[in-house]
Amino acid sequence: MTMSEVTELIQKEKVKEIVLQFTDISGILHSLWIPSELFSKVAEEGIHVDGSSIGMVDIDRSDLKLIPDVKTFVVLPPNVFSQRVARVVCDIYEPESNRPFELDPRFVLQKVMNNVKKNLGASVNYYASAEMEHFLFKRGEDGNVKLLDEGGYLATPPTDLSADIRLEITENFRNMDILIEKHHHEVPPGKYELNLAYSNALRMADTVYLVKFLVKLVAAKNGLIASFMPKPFSGQFGAGLHTHVSLINDEKGQNLFYDPNGSYGLSKTALNFIVGILSHAKALAAITNPTVNSYKRLVPGWEAPVYISWAKYNRSVLVRVPPGKEKRTRLEYRPTDGSCNFYLAFAAILSAGLDGIKRKIEPPKPVEEDIYEMSEKEKSKRGIEVLPGNLGDALREFSKDKYIQEALGKAFCEKFLELKTQEWRDFNVTVHEWERTKYLDV
Repeated sequence: MTMSEVTELIQKEKVKEIVLQFTDISGILHSLWIPSELFSKVAEEGIHVDGSSIGMVDIDRSDLKLIPDVKTFVVLPPNVFSQRVARVVCDIYEPESNRPFELDPRFVLQKVMNNVKKNLGASVNYYASAEMEHFLFKRGEDGNVKLLDEGGYLATPPTDLSADIRLEITENFRNMDILIEKHHHEVPPGKYELNLAYSNALRMADTVYLVKFLVKLVAAKNGLIASFMPKPFSGQFGAGLHTHVSLINDEKGQNLFYDPNGSYGLSKTALNFIVGILSHAKALAAITNPTVNSYKRLVPGWEAPVYISWAKYNRSVLVRVPPGKEKRTRLEYRPTDGSCNFYLAFAAILSAGLDGIKRKIEPPKPVEEDIYEMSEKEKSKRGIEVLPGNLGDALREFSKDKYIQEALGKAFCEKFLELKTQEWRDFNVTVHEWERTKYLDV
């Protein structure tokens, strides 16, 4: 979308306010609102914000500049706010120049995506999609949150109480030319899934944040709470965000992951990409599963992918190859959860895969058996390792992986480690109710 098209759309749709959105390093979505009549000026000159208040920079050099990416401009549905509002994603720049801010997660993804073109050709692009799992809660009279329903996998209304909410969400996105390919009730009570149509990975990350934004808004309108938290309750299933990726030569219409004569219908490029992910899996966890709560989900027994392995069909592995030929051939990275920064998660997965392509290492044999049922001896014999068991261990693995740090940017990685190490320390010095219950009378 061009600036002239945006101006015309603002007038046609009678847009009053525009919300400028961007994420911080932790993946929190931030919003700055401006009147629509100032948008053209802001798009040209940018607008300044205090980066120190959101942990992006220190207070002695706090200013950052937002510049809207007009290609992301979209008018939000009329039923969301009392006035007509449009949304646009912003890139972050240094305050007094047009130099990109190197800690901007969106910039990190764009930088890594440019490496695809440098290494594989100018017409090759990185594509992604997401299975967005989330919970819906209602607040009881006692003030505690409770799951919306007691439905199970592919439950049918009226057991599935969120059907109308999902229909409203999917219609909203249809009106914005964003396709939700399928949606349904997931396995546990109160959990649902939205599957997004494949697109360029940068566009997908922008869309994932828009989906989270609108899902929470629509839920709130209906007196509910939507959450993408990985593990809201102990002893129950968590919520993931399975990430599907592929490399496509747009000029030739060719999926670089597909080879009808290759092993498992995959090209050597795809197999090398898998090796890259497996090789860097322990460090990737810090990016794709970056919170204390992430590791309450990543435990055996709850269909969580904790074992560093791959397969064609098996869902207990880290990387799966879903059914699909030609352009639909893709890899599914299963650990990702809704607490991550999606720009960084897509960038880290791509970086790991590109390393595998560069090194051309043959992958281990796929593991089609249920790894959860294997003995420790059998897993050890087959060389099946496990992801880090907590955020602290993941950060240590990340700090040792120099390749991933180089790919994402050393300055960014230093700040990421600083923020997340502090988060891990805060958790460890906080006394929880479980500890009082367990130890108060000792």
